[in-house]
Amino acid sequence: MRVFFVVHGFVQGVGYRSLVKRAAEKHKIKGMVKNAGDGSVEIIADGKEEDLEVFKDAINMDIAHGPDVREIEQIAESDERFPKNAKGYKNFVIETE
Repeated sequence: MRVFFVVHGFVQGVGYRSLVKRAAEKHKIKGMVKNAGDGSVEIIADGKEEDLEVFKDAINMDIAHGPDVREIEQIAESDERFPKNAKGYKNFVIETE
């Protein structure tokens, strides 16, 4: 199952992408994380449904002087807002572009 997450809040420049990568690796999620131009962070996550739920909980946090997640939009692969150029991933990566 693949899901597209858009994470809103204070999540750029605070180590959030690295935190997401560690959570993905811990929960056997493949995909990618990257900063978006509007200040949000975008994640494509591919894994078992139960692993994706635990992963979503792990990335939803509010830490003093660090990531401050306000909202996580979860967009199904069948939704028209799911990225059309999303590829299959063999592991979890941090994309810079």
